[in-house]
Amino acid sequence: MIQTVSQRYQGSCMMVMRQAEAEVTFLGSAFLVHPDGYLLTAARILGDEGGLVIVPPQAADEFIPVTREEVSPVPAQVVSKDVARDVALLKLTPEMEINMPEGVLGSSLNDPRGAALMSLGVPFGYYRLHGVIAAQSVLSGRVQSRTGTNLIIFDRRIQAGDVGGPLISVAAGTVIGVVGGVFDPIELEGIAPPEGGVPVNSDLSYATAVEYGAVLLDAAIEAGEPDEA
Repeated sequence: MIQTVSQRYQGSCMMVMRQAEAEVTFLGSAFLVHPDGYLLTAARILGDEGGLVIVPPQAADEFIPVTREEVSPVPAQVVSKDVARDVALLKLTPEMEINMPEGVLGSSLNDPRGAALMSLGVPFGYYRLHGVIAAQSVLSGRVQSRTGTNLIIFDRRIQAGDVGGPLISVAAGTVIGVVGGVFDPIELEGIAPPEGGVPVNSDLSYATAVEYGAVLLDAAIEAGEPDEA
């Protein structure tokens, strides 16, 4: 099952970068959600500057150099953001039809606790290690943050470059969340640690429920040709 899901999403997880003249800077991960070139990612990796580009991955089943000295960036624009939920919708600006699976967005509520999950991302992109990594985990629980955001907790400590990648239900073969970060309740909730308490060293991570991204995508499709945010 894991292998089947990995093959289904081969090529869908990409690097988000910012280009300034001949230099590109890695920002995080993103993933395709529509054949017209729409991608979802985490809003907080984008900042407010322009020059966003998307870099497709290299072939997944080959031994590839960990660092790519040259990349082929594709210009992209921010279509919309939900900063409170930490999701953003991007679109490749060149008009292109992309061959990709249908119905990639699923439900964050269907899988039971303990269900098998898979996440995709470029975990060490900030260190110029540009390979997409597939990692297995299980659904550890669901919580709602103090902002009312639905979060999926899974038992893997993600790396900074994974942020913005997809969290996938192995059973359904669909994306159920956008990877957000390490699950640290003190940082996430903005609360003070208990006096004399032991610092949190969490091996858990969280993803924002994909429904927030689906809302952005549906609005963009309904609007036709969206304005750049």
